Amino acid sequence: MSAEPVTGVAVGYDGSREAIRAVDWAAAEARARGTPLTVVHVWEIYIGNPVAMPMVDLGEVAQQTLDGGVAHVHKTAPGLEVRGVLGRGQAAAALIDAGRTADLLVLGPRGIGGFAGLVLGSVSAQVVAHASCPVVIVRGDPEPPPEDGPGRVVVGVDGSPASRAALAAAFAEAGLHGLSVHAVVAWESVPVDDLPPLADEAGMRQAAEARLARMMDALRDSHPGVEVRAEVVHGAPREVLTQAADGARLLVVGSRGLGGFRGLMLGSVGQALVQHAPCPVAVVHAPDDDTGD
Repeated sequence: MSAEPVTGVAVGYDGSREAIRAVDWAAAEARARGTPLTVVHVWEIYIGNPVAMPMVDLGEVAQQTLDGGVAHVHKTAPGLEVRGVLGRGQAAAALIDAGRTADLLVLGPRGIGGFAGLVLGSVSAQVVAHASCPVVIVRGDPEPPPEDGPGRVVVGVDGSPASRAALAAAFAEAGLHGLSVHAVVAWESVPVDDLPPLADEAGMRQAAEARLARMMDALRDSHPGVEVRAEVVHGAPREVLTQAADGARLLVVGSRGLGGFRGLMLGSVGQALVQHAPCPVAVVHAPDDDTGD
C-alpha cells in the first residue's frame, strides 16, 4: 500500500461490475462531501502448482486494473480529486488499513475472485467487523429515484452505542444529500415469563418509543432541514429493516447492538443485511469512548 495516508472516501475496486457500481456510488459521495476519492486495488498470488500459473506479469495486470478504475472516475466524475492505490496481499487487511485514516470505505457485495480479488463474499465480513471507519456495501439500486418527496436514509436503532453512532451518521448523510431519515426500532414480543416484575410489554414499548424520541431530539436540532420519521415496528430486526429499506438510498446500522429495545442484535443482523438488503448498507461502529447513556 502507499505510504501516503488514505483520506476522504476510499473504494475497493477489482474490475467487476459490482466494483464499478461501488466506484460510482463512492465518487458521488466524495463529491458531496468535498473530499478526495481513493480507488484501492489489492492483488495476491495464490501459491499452487507452478505449471498452472499463468505466464503473465500479475503485478502489471493489477496495475492495469487499478488504472482502469481511476480512468472510469475521470470519465464519469470529471473534476473530482482521485488517486489510485495498489496493494499486494490480503484484500481485507489492506482495506482495513486504509480505513484507519479514511472517512468512509465503500465496497461492492462481491468480487471476481482470483489474483485480482476483493472476494467480497468473505472480505466484506472482515472489513465490516474490523474497519475503524464506517463501511458501505453497495447493494441493490444505489440511488433509486424517489416517488414521493426526497429519498430516504433508513437507520436501525436499538439504543446501543453503535446504533446511536448509526443514527448520527444517518442524519449527516441525509443532510448532505437532501434526504429524509426513517428511524426504525424492531420490536419482538416479549414472552410473559421473561418480563421483570411489575413490568408489562405495552409499558416497555412506550418506554422504547420515548427513548427513541429523546435520542433524536438533539439530531433534529442540529439538522433542522432533515425530515424525520420514527417508528417502532413489530417483527424480527432482519425482516423489519429489510422491508423498511426497500427503495431507500441507504440503510445504516450499528456494528452490534445491545438488544436494548428487544432486538437489533447487529453482530448477526448487520451481517445478514450486508448480504441481503435491497439497497446499499452502511455499518457504523460505536466510538471507543462511548459508554452509553
